[in-house]
Amino acid sequence: MILHINKDSFKLERYPETKDNNLRAWSNAELMVLDYIEEYSGKTFYTFNDRFGVWNCTLSGHNINTVITHASQKRAIHQNLEHNGLSTSISFVSPLECYDSIDVALIKIPKSLELFELFLYNINKSSHERTEVICCFMTKYFSKSMLKIAELYFDVVEQTKAWKKARLLILKKPKKNAKTKNLFNSIEFGASQLSQYYGVFSSGGIDIGTKFFLDHLKVEDKERKVLDLACGNGIIGYAVNEQNPNAEITLVDDFYLAIESAKLNLEIKKAKFICAETIDDLKGENFDLVVSNPPFHFEFENNIEVSLSLFKSVFECLKEGGRFALVANKHLNYKTHLSKIFDSVTTIKENKKFVIYECVK
Repeated sequence: MILHINKDSFKLERYPETKDNNLRAWSNAELMVLDYIEEYSGKTFYTFNDRFGVWNCTLSGHNINTVITHASQKRAIHQNLEHNGLSTSISFVSPLECYDSIDVALIKIPKSLELFELFLYNINKSSHERTEVICCFMTKYFSKSMLKIAELYFDVVEQTKAWKKARLLILKKPKKNAKTKNLFNSIEFGASQLSQYYGVFSSGGIDIGTKFFLDHLKVEDKERKVLDLACGNGIIGYAVNEQNPNAEITLVDDFYLAIESAKLNLEIKKAKFICAETIDDLKGENFDLVVSNPPFHFEFENNIEVSLSLFKSVFECLKEGGRFALVANKHLNYKTHLSKIFDSVTTIKENKKFVIYECVK
């Protein structure tokens, strides 16, 4: 799609690709930010949750540091910079790093307000008295909790008027006495305590789909090479290790903070951690077992396209006779899609909401 802004035009595409032509690589909220900062010059910008690179492309002439939360985000930004003949020499920053002094931070408020708080907490630590944070969101996603979180770290929290169903929060005067806190949650799993950073899926405890899966997961002794796909905090891989301590587990997730959480929970295990949006590099690895609670949410959108693509890659990662065990919401009807890839697809267990499938190569 082509974005026309001022006198410039930019070709911006979503990554991963989607067949839904109604989904754009930018929102009116992000465009509202660009209009607000049109006269800003000589500032050091930090961008947060610029998922497809609209800010990186349109502000390419500025001093930009891009906080990357997802492997797919990094690739999307690279691709869109290349589409527009712009430099791909971007300063990518981890969400857990200490930032240099921030003049202006641009945030598209994520669905996870814990992740929003993590952003603001780290911005506050790297702020000076004139630091300004410009947050954007579509009005239908507004929550009073956004304001409460912002007020923890900034003395001035102002809302703009709405424009094309979008609005801005302008934050100024960083609080000098903001409380120091740990930005992760503890989750009970049997006799163990697992940890995960703010923003990782299901912060209040084990989500009910994963719990249903773990209650019925059986790992065989011969299954020594295991892939935990879309691993989140690593709880499924952790459970695999409890059943088979000899297993070598590879954990993959698109979300950087998920991988860092998994490292906290499996640091002394036989584990390998990969932050990636695909498992293409694992083709031919001949895994004995792949386990997953695959995602179907992309921020505020429901989209199974990524999961369906991953299913095809799982087949190419398994050894002959290897199995793929996954849990899913029943309404997604994954069995229809899995049966096109695997010769054997069996329903292991189901309840009113979830179903566990076992696919054998």
